[in-house]
Formats: sequence, structure tokens, C-alpha cells
Amino acid sequence: MKKRIKIFCDFDGTVCLGDNRTILFRAFGGDDVHEAVSLWLKGEISGDECIRRECAAVQNFDRERFDSIIDEQELDPSFLPFMEFCRTHTIEIEILSDGFDYYIDRILKRYNISDIPVYANELQVDDSGLVPSFPHLNQYCSRSANCKGTHVLNHAADDQLRVVVGDGYSDRCAADYADIVFAKRQLIQYCRDTNISYFEFSDFHDVRERVEGLLKKKRLAPRHRAEIRRREAFRIEANV
Repeated sequence: MKKRIKIFCDFDGTVCLGDNRTILFRAFGGDDVHEAVSLWLKGEISGDECIRRECAAVQNFDRERFDSIIDEQELDPSFLPFMEFCRTHTIEIEILSDGFDYYIDRILKRYNISDIPVYANELQVDDSGLVPSFPHLNQYCSRSANCKGTHVLNHAADDQLRVVVGDGYSDRCAADYADIVFAKRQLIQYCRDTNISYFEFSDFHDVRERVEGLLKKKRLAPRHRAEIRRREAFRIEANV
């Protein structure tokens, strides 16, 4: 039986050209933001704690300017054609982000995209500042406030090949459980360090070419180590 494909895409720096979370906190935060991110990258604080500290560091908040910065951000021009390609071939796409639903929804709405599921941290925005919440927090994962690996595990059927497209630290868990990884920037180094096979990409034209090749194959085999890790994760979950 030929396997189907499901694609999980990072948002900041992947679907969207800029890293919105970094751009926004750089505009409104201070040194405390840099310290929080540094501690997170060293593994000394969890992903959700990093975001709480980033939001707490915001000073002199201006909602109009906040929204204006978001409205300047653009999607990768190759993403819209890629999305149409996936629709044509009945390939599901999900957006997974350790950023915020507030700016993702606002940007996607500007591009008239409403049919792609988005899983992200939630952000309440008012005139006084930013209040985050974490509906997808995994208590067993400190890497991210929204563990993308959990979605890759739980949001694909047994006959679907899991494909991850990402660029950064928050994509590591997703890469661990993926059958096929498209990587750039920091994610490339993680894949190299952990011996995860990957395809380097610069935009979604590259991803489309590879996926077209996959669709021509008679059979698609899951990545053996990823399959083992998924089984182990489900076994642990069942015993908790």
C-alpha cells in the first residue's frame, strides 16, 4: 500500500520570511529578553519560562506599533504555490510554531489562508502588554513551550509519512520523530549532531521538487529510527 504524506511546517523563518517572535521582542524588550533566550538555548530554563520572561521584559508597549510591525512581515513567496501543489495532491499541511497565534493568524488572514491548521502558543494582547498561555505544553519536554514532536506523533495516521520542514531550535523534537526532514540554519547542525538524515532547502520550491519525487515512488518507507522512537514514545505515554 502506498503511503500518504503529511507535512508539518515551522512558521517563523520558514513559512514566514522573518522570525516574528525575535523581531517583536527585539523592538519592545530589553536586555532581559536576550538573557532569557541565552538561558533557554543553554537548556537552563524551559521554553515556556523563556517566553514568560520575554513577555515580562516588554516595556512601553504600543499596540499600534506592535500590529504595524506584524503587518510588515511577508510569507515566503514560494509557500503559496507549494500550498496549492499540496491541495492538488491531497497532501495535508499543519503549521507548528513556538511563536504566537496572534501574529500567525494576522499574517495568514492577510494572505487569505484559512484552511491550514495552526498549533502555536497563545498570546493575549492589550494596551498594557503581552500575556502568554501554553495550550500545547508538554510537561515532559523543556525544549519548547509548544512541543512540535507531540504534534508529529499524534497528528498523523499510521499510513502517513511524516515530513518536517523547519529551521531552528524549536524544530528539534519534530525532527526526532519525522520520516523526512527538510532543514536549514540551526536545524541542519542538530540533524548532523544527532545523525538524522535531512534535505537542505532554501525555500518551498526545493521542498516541492523533493516531494514530487517522493510521489513518483511506488512505496515510501518510514525512517527506521524515527519509527522506533515513535513506538517508544507511545509506549511511555500509555504507561504514564
